Amino acid sequence: MSGEEVDHAVRRVEARRPDLGVAVQAVAGGLTGGEGVRMIHQAALQRYLWWYVPRDYPGDGWHGLVEASVALLDELGLPRLAEVASSDATRKVLAAWADGRKKGAAAFRAAHAKSGVEAPDTALLAWGSVIGVHEVRALEAVERALGDEIAAGYLVPGAPRWQAKAASVTEAVLSRPLDLPPGQTLAGMVTTERIGTWIDTARHPVHQEWRSAVANRLLHPIGPPSNPGNAVAPVRWLLELAAAPGGTELTQSSYLCRATVVAAVERFGWWDWEKPPRSEADVHQLSTLRDAANRLRLLRRRGRRLHATTRGVELLASPDQLWEQVATETEDREDFTRAVTEVVGLRLLQGRVEQRELVADVAPILIAQGWSTDSGPITVDHASSAVHRPLRWWRLFNAIDEVEATREHGTARELTPHTIALTSDGERTVLAYLRSRAAGPRHRVGDG
Repeated sequence: MSGEEVDHAVRRVEARRPDLGVAVQAVAGGLTGGEGVRMIHQAALQRYLWWYVPRDYPGDGWHGLVEASVALLDELGLPRLAEVASSDATRKVLAAWADGRKKGAAAFRAAHAKSGVEAPDTALLAWGSVIGVHEVRALEAVERALGDEIAAGYLVPGAPRWQAKAASVTEAVLSRPLDLPPGQTLAGMVTTERIGTWIDTARHPVHQEWRSAVANRLLHPIGPPSNPGNAVAPVRWLLELAAAPGGTELTQSSYLCRATVVAAVERFGWWDWEKPPRSEADVHQLSTLRDAANRLRLLRRRGRRLHATTRGVELLASPDQLWEQVATETEDREDFTRAVTEVVGLRLLQGRVEQRELVADVAPILIAQGWSTDSGPITVDHASSAVHRPLRWWRLFNAIDEVEATREHGTARELTPHTIALTSDGERTVLAYLRSRAAGPRHRVGDG
């Protein structure tokens, strides 16, 4: 149905309901943009009535716009969408907006999610709040498919397993081969678009060069190492302790007990001093592991016992999936740490590097990104300190191959420098992290 046919429908509504004349013209423009009825689907209708109308029009005009929407949709032969427009959900969302923008926005998000036409995040693709043209195309295709399945009765929002069905519909749409460009999929188009944006937004020419060099390796998911259990051995060891019947004992200060700490440093070579560690607080590797496992919701504490969560037990039995989880993590989740981890990873993919050279290479890139401290913009000294964060993290997972400096006996003069490279497992881990940065969803600040 063309834009001209929509115009005819508008005139028929105006003839029948002269009081809706201005409102129905506004609705037609808002729903179709002059492009015809093909622009109208349930998700678009809900965004229009539940989001744009209360934001863009005064409150005394909302009721008329809803009435005009119902009349126009009926005239266009879209009775199911007319029911959405006249539904209790529409009334409740607009009532929430009348109580304030914050309540209205929350009501919109809740009702839109409950309606079943909101495209869900899946293992194939998670959606961002900052999206490009291909992601817009993919999102609309999924929303239309979900709306069609609801209309057909296959997808019933709120019914048992309806969210799993919605995810299945979503992945089918995103992975279906396209006619144009031939052989591509919507998921592939979105990934390519995101990686292109990742390259273009680099603020330093060397950073852009490094991103470009690795881009093709990030177009598809990174497979785990040949022996993922070895790559995640420390976190598996911790989960095994916590998954044992009754969990594992903690001290009064909620640290792992001393015997467990000593066993860990002996097993993984985390201690270089003659006397053994006194507590978990002396072993940064253990605190880092526990923090990461807590962030991933693999552990929970009950009194003075540490237990594995259901998710932790599941991942303990699946080293591949456990590796996928930790490979996209960092020592902490600070934005600066994430940025440093990316740049250090990109540099290490270039090959073995002296430690001093590593700092010299990444510092200008981090400075160009505009990071600052309370005392002002970061310096080379800040970058030098920050470089150790990803190295500490990746050492836990057998990702780093280091050759210590050698020194002349008696004078301590350096004969050969300290050098750093990635192991074969480490290369996969770094690529998986970079893919999460390059091809993952992008968000506005505050959106998540």
